[in-house]
Amino acid sequence: MENRSGEQLQPHTSHIPLPFASYQLWSQFEPALGWEDTHCQMQRGLRWTQAKSSSPAAQGLPVQETIWQKVGKLAQQAVYEFHQNPLWLKHPRGCERVADRLYLYYEIAVVRDRTIQIIQQYQASPFLFGQDIIVLNRGDERLPQPIEIHVDNDSFQLFAAFDCIVQSSNLQLQIIDFKTGGADPDLRQAEVYLLACSYLYPDRNVVASFYNLETMTSSELITTNVASLTETATKLAQIAKLHQQQLQDYQLDPTCFDRLFPAHSGSHCRYCQFSYRCDYAANI
Repeated sequence: MENRSGEQLQPHTSHIPLPFASYQLWSQFEPALGWEDTHCQMQRGLRWTQAKSSSPAAQGLPVQETIWQKVGKLAQQAVYEFHQNPLWLKHPRGCERVADRLYLYYEIAVVRDRTIQIIQQYQASPFLFGQDIIVLNRGDERLPQPIEIHVDNDSFQLFAAFDCIVQSSNLQLQIIDFKTGGADPDLRQAEVYLLACSYLYPDRNVVASFYNLETMTSSELITTNVASLTETATKLAQIAKLHQQQLQDYQLDPTCFDRLFPAHSGSHCRYCQFSYRCDYAANI
């Protein structure tokens, strides 16, 4: 696999855009271990058609976040606000200031209460305090600049949005992905981030980890090697090409939507962001 410098990459100039990939797209194609029964390909199709719809009415439809997604997003925003305003970490009303900044008191009770508990725990034991923070995102930024990945004879654009990167030593960077809830993290996410960093920081040793803001626990450090990076890149290249082909097939024949993005209905439909648009979820 060809290496790349850390310089900003220029947009691809071909008339045919490169296919793209991300951890999110990988997870939409293939479920994490243990979640096979709840995986539905139609979510991927509905997410794309909503994003690309030319109908003003369709574009105005909100994507309904689940309670777990909302808590996770607000928890990450809270960490960002604390470190943008570090005096709040020691201020007796610091938690209240962060809650106000996030408009928590306008959220439903379960989201508000869980997020406030996370904020209070983080103020009492701030995981990032004293660390050399290189990247810390709020979690609601626009898509990052894509990284052009080359593996064998394939190329694709990789989107990787990091929660946090810290410098743990002179030559080592550590990617930290924040989690909430009780589910085990998907190691594929770390693999994608490590691949991205091999292009962004080619001269640095990079490791990855997950930190759960609710349980206040950190995973073991996740490392990689050239063979693993090549395997991850090859997998993402395959997914990127297949996804691009499916989108082209759908544009040519919209009636093939159900074949390209088959539904898998069940009790999990109650928690799907797109259940209000899906005929298969109507009777669940």
